[in-house]
Amino acid sequence: MYLITKSRGLRLAAHESLAAIFALSVAETFYRFHSFTLECLAFLATWYGVSWALNNARKFGHQEDASQHVRLLRHHEQVGPAEVRPSEIGGLRRG
Repeated sequence: MYLITKSRGLRLAAHESLAAIFALSVAETFYRFHSFTLECLAFLATWYGVSWALNNARKFGHQEDASQHVRLLRHHEQVGPAEVRPSEIGGLRRG
């Protein structure tokens, strides 16, 4: 845990804080296994699941922006070769 925190810094803590708080509230409210180990494992599994769901939601939100960018690049690639003059095709310049 120390190495993860040291390598990623506070950025990781800020990124995971929402998922951790939600998982902790779910664990405190619903998990009553009368065993610390089972409750801890259930809390970690909940945290993992919530973090996974939030990560996928963030990626889905950024995917729309990326797909527009990719469409622009593809449009640029389609327009680019059509603008080349036939005399420059094949590396030979005539005239």
